[in-house]
Parts: sequence; structure tokens; C-alpha cells
Amino acid sequence: MAQLIRRLLFIVRADRPELYESLRRTFRDDDTVEVVQDRRHDDRRGARRGERANAAREQRTTERRKSPELDRQLRTRGYAVVGVTAPGPPFQGLR
Repeated sequence: MAQLIRRLLFIVRADRPELYESLRRTFRDDDTVEVVQDRRHDDRRGARRGERANAAREQRTTERRKSPELDRQLRTRGYAVVGVTAPGPPFQGLR
């Protein structure tokens, strides 16, 4: 039995604030859509000593979340769309 997509998650590149704001305005009244900015970081070279432990922890988390299709969408369109099939109510007030 196929699961139905109950919600949509738009992930917008951090360097596209105008797109992020536009999508937030477009979907502001739709509680089945959430728009977030991509918080992943590629550059860890400048991390200070106190940040290194956090960077290692974040890298482990990022490795679990790697998705070539998501990365392709972010690179080519500036945003990616993920269908959420998990049971439960729609996103509530997370915008």
C-alpha cells in the first residue's frame, strides 16, 4: 500500500533569501506546506576550537541526510521539495 504525501517541505538555499521570502508568502495560509532555509554548511576550515566538536556532530548528521536528488534540486533551482508521508497532523505554526 502506497503512502500518501500529507505535507510538502520546501528547502531553500541559504543564499536565496528573496526566494525563501516569496515561498513563505505564497504558502503562508497553507498548513500542509513548510518553507525552511538549508542550514547545511560545506566549509569547516574556519571553525574555532569550541566549534570543532559541533562541526563533527553536524557532519555525522549531514552524512545521514545526504541525498543526491535534493542536492541537485538545490543547485539547479535554488530550492528542493520533499514530500512528507509520515503520519500525523500537518505542520502547525512552523513558518
